[in-house]
Amino acid sequence: MPICPRCHSSEIDWLPASGGGTVYTYTIVQHATHPAFTDHVPYVVAVVELDEGPRIVTNVKNCRVEDVRGGMRVSIYFEEVAEGFRLPQAQPA
Repeated sequence: MPICPRCHSSEIDWLPASGGGTVYTYTIVQHATHPAFTDHVPYVVAVVELDEGPRIVTNVKNCRVEDVRGGMRVSIYFEEVAEGFRLPQAQPA
């Protein structure tokens, strides 16, 4: 976001994060919302609360979708999804 979600200040900066977090909430996507995702269903979209406090929206990978739970510890890694374009992903810690 271009502003702080708490105080709405635009005086923000990038800070390093440990890469650890907890699944805050999640959903299991059963229906491809775009033809590019047809081979990926079912998959998990989650809000992960980083240990430092911010929350990010990401996928939980490298485990069965039915094993994902709220409160589950995860680690964040970056995956190249297109040439030169990397997205954060979560996996069980």
